Amino acid sequence: MTPIPLTLPQLLMAVLWAGIAALFCLSLFYSVRRRLRVRRARATPFIFRCAVCGHVYFDRRNVPMSECPKCGNMNETIKGF
Repeated sequence: MTPIPLTLPQLLMAVLWAGIAALFCLSLFYSVRRRLRVRRARATPFIFRCAVCGHVYFDRRNVPMSECPKCGNMNETIKGF
């Protein structure tokens, strides 16, 4: 194998461009990852109304029953968006 002839300025520019390309790829990866995570976090809310105290509240978990944050009673869902 024959080595690729590079001068010192060419070698420094190659290292600089490789670093810039790596930073660009990392920023692209993390921005896509953040968008996917935000979509998952914004799940469809379900509306619950407490049968005991009448408090109306939201819960983003897809569960058949949810605990009222005020009195602790378990309630069924009224509506999902």
